Amino acid sequence: MTPLSSSTLELTDLNGGDIYPGDFIKVEAHIINNGEAKENNIEVKLILSDYFKTDDTGSWQIGSLNAGGEEFLITNIEVKEDITSDVDAWCKLQIASDEIKPFTISQYNISIYGAKQFNRHYIPIIGLHAVEDDIEIPIELYTSYFDSLCSTLKDFGFETITFIDLLSYLDSGTALPEKPVIITSDDGYQDIYTNAFPILKKYDFKMTVFLITGFIGNSDSDRKVNYFDSDRHVPMRPILTWPEILEMYEYGCEFQSHSVNHIRLGIASDEEFIYELAQSKRDIESHLGNQVLFFAWPYGNYSPDKLSLIPEVGYRGAVRHAGGIEDVRTINLNDIKRVEFNSYIPPQNYAGYLELFDVVIKNAVEQSIKETGEEFDLTYIIKNNDEKSIYISSLELELPDSIEFVGIGPGGYINQLPGPSEGIYMWVSDDYAISGKSEINLIVNLRPLTPGKSVIKFRITTNNVYIEGDNVEIEVR
Repeated sequence: MTPLSSSTLELTDLNGGDIYPGDFIKVEAHIINNGEAKENNIEVKLILSDYFKTDDTGSWQIGSLNAGGEEFLITNIEVKEDITSDVDAWCKLQIASDEIKPFTISQYNISIYGAKQFNRHYIPIIGLHAVEDDIEIPIELYTSYFDSLCSTLKDFGFETITFIDLLSYLDSGTALPEKPVIITSDDGYQDIYTNAFPILKKYDFKMTVFLITGFIGNSDSDRKVNYFDSDRHVPMRPILTWPEILEMYEYGCEFQSHSVNHIRLGIASDEEFIYELAQSKRDIESHLGNQVLFFAWPYGNYSPDKLSLIPEVGYRGAVRHAGGIEDVRTINLNDIKRVEFNSYIPPQNYAGYLELFDVVIKNAVEQSIKETGEEFDLTYIIKNNDEKSIYISSLELELPDSIEFVGIGPGGYINQLPGPSEGIYMWVSDDYAISGKSEINLIVNLRPLTPGKSVIKFRITTNNVYIEGDNVEIEVR
């Protein structure tokens, strides 16, 4: 056996979970002299594939190492940011000394998930509670509905991230997937492990669970239920245990704080507020070894009076119960919005409710000044910027009394005549499909009847939501 050949190489993703463009990877080299003599002027160098940024941090001069001696070397390497498709990367360790010609130990293979540039600015942060086969209150989500939710997100090309991923993006520009989404659940019910976790693995997703650490047992024998809800009409459900949490964490799920005792933090004393967040942070970090930097307000009991205490307890932000879809350009880390999710929402409405699609409506008219009685064409172009095809169930053209609908202009995608009803002209069909990255158009022929300014409105329905086009203003002389 060649001296130094027992040396080892280990890589760890510092961002946790899967490796994406812009991630930092910790490299640990363990150099061992397994020979019978001293080795002098040992040189160690990392050999990286083209998917990593290169500098001088991966080169070491050890000097000498006695027989049986060892040396630990640590550095960080960064994945390049312009990787848009999944690739296999590798890292090797090259070792040499005065007595040994350069050789490499077995290469370390790494899968890097490509990510197109995040330009949407919007991140749906989904707020759930329990996931049950048979729900008892609407705030719980049917297991089949959770599967539909994950399936819909997958179909539209969304990838799950964590709050730590989001923070890395905001702090240092670490790359995000083109379409990121955060799935969260409050309280830490056992059904997140038994019902939701298998579905997460099915779709290669992860989620963030906000834990009430005072209600988490160490095993099934001391499992607790949600006694914190005993004063409300809420079913008693079993809570997660630390072994279940650890299994989900090692898979890639994130665990943040929901306090120790699920009290109303907004009306608590400052001392109670600090204890509830500091202790829950210690509980989670001591069991998992991760950073706890976010909490969700129990009962949605938000209070601006407590915001100054958040950094004092070692947190970077807080998450509210609802609020809508978050925009990273205007995000307030102390008041992060979520989209409230429950079983009132039918699965066929998920894409619209979460605004997963990217559809743009443009209009075109030759000029905005017309003569009374002068017919003109107005063109609407409906563009699908997503890869996934979408279906438009209806188009609606709303005309004022001063504008008359004449007919369908030639050369348009749609040649069907609309159904008129009190100034609104509707096209309804199951056949209006727009393939990914393509568009359709509608050309209508109109005639102004009276002088003055007129406003024409247009909208479409897709995935059970309306998308409005810009109003068209016509001046008639």
